[in-house]
Amino acid sequence: VMGLGYIGLPTAIVSAESGFETLGFDVDKSRVQRIKNYDPVIKEAEILTRLESALKKFNLRVESQMEQADCFIIAVPTPFKEDKVPDLSYLWSACDLLAPYLKYQDLVIIESTVPVGTTDEFSKRLEKITGLIAGKDFYVAHCPERVLPGRIFYEIINNSRIIGGINKLSLDLAKTFYEKFVIGKLYLTNSSTAEMVKLVENSSRDVSIAFANQVADMAKESGLDPYEVIELANKHPRVKILNPSCGVGGHCIAVDPWFLVKQFPESTKLLKSAREINDRRPEQVIEEINSFVEKFNLKNNLNPKILCLGLTYKPDTDDLRESPALLIAKKLSNFSNCKVSVCDPLVLPELLPELEFVDLKLSNYDELLSCYDLVVCLVSHKEFKLLKNFISKSVNILDFCGLMRSENLLENSSNKEYFFWPADSKEKHL
Repeated sequence: VMGLGYIGLPTAIVSAESGFETLGFDVDKSRVQRIKNYDPVIKEAEILTRLESALKKFNLRVESQMEQADCFIIAVPTPFKEDKVPDLSYLWSACDLLAPYLKYQDLVIIESTVPVGTTDEFSKRLEKITGLIAGKDFYVAHCPERVLPGRIFYEIINNSRIIGGINKLSLDLAKTFYEKFVIGKLYLTNSSTAEMVKLVENSSRDVSIAFANQVADMAKESGLDPYEVIELANKHPRVKILNPSCGVGGHCIAVDPWFLVKQFPESTKLLKSAREINDRRPEQVIEEINSFVEKFNLKNNLNPKILCLGLTYKPDTDDLRESPALLIAKKLSNFSNCKVSVCDPLVLPELLPELEFVDLKLSNYDELLSCYDLVVCLVSHKEFKLLKNFISKSVNILDFCGLMRSENLLENSSNKEYFFWPADSKEKHL
């Protein structure tokens, strides 16, 4: 397994647990050494015990030196460059690294998300380097990962998988590998279809999130509660609108649509528009916070103290990749007209030394929150769920993730209270 990150390491562990003699490879020697010492580097449910068990009891080794194998699984990052063009440099490096070790009848599986046609291009590159013929002397398939951080081990095993091969034998061999541990259904197709399926899946989510964020914009402009608007709309049997957020992050949804937009510019105008809406969302949040700060300064002749809740790109994970909440917190911390602190129980403060962290515990909710003029809710971690029971009605709150909403919104409609604007504002809605 090439690449020992959020996808590669759990995949290597599950592979070993399934009876395969498995080598986890990464060019980062310090990461490899930490994993050898039973430190998975990433935070994920079950990973500590399963890593230790795989290294001690199953056939898992981790090294920074490549070796021969019967099956190579590539799980390297595929981000985009500043101009939104896909950056496949990690994939091509993996190709060049494995080429000297590729032998007759080997199988290569690409799990990394890639533009349409990349698997075929990868096969031709291997042909050119090795002199072997793809589909005859060696086999190549694309099986895109489709797991959720926080549930990776469950979803690797239980989710259905799309497998695309460059030919039928490549497809059959890849199917044989995944059948060893995947309980979900295996859907077989060609490699280009599998590539597009993954990109379309995440682009669909991105469009849905953009729609939710635009509903929030329209509701705010009308003086309405966006969560109530959405929940009531979802009472329609064929409507399922997502909740608005402070933006879109992570390794997939914020990245994958650009692969399609760049490759098919005339056919992806909706996707581009959605991506631009979601990319703009953090700036809208910052503008709303800045509006509060300016009013507070004018009224009190004082810089407000602000507490931002949550830094990760989604609730209940430590993943900071492309996180809009982190972007918002960093930009706010550079403002000269306010003092910003952050709280995220899943993020190590030493990872972000430029930010001022506070430790928020149930025992000090009252005391800590009273120190701030504004609480900004960015990520609805489960650790924050009880927060609304401790916040005084005089505390100013800007909620961009639905943290302060009632869990039973409609059932408690007679006494519900939401905070989307400063508590002393005429725009506060009950």
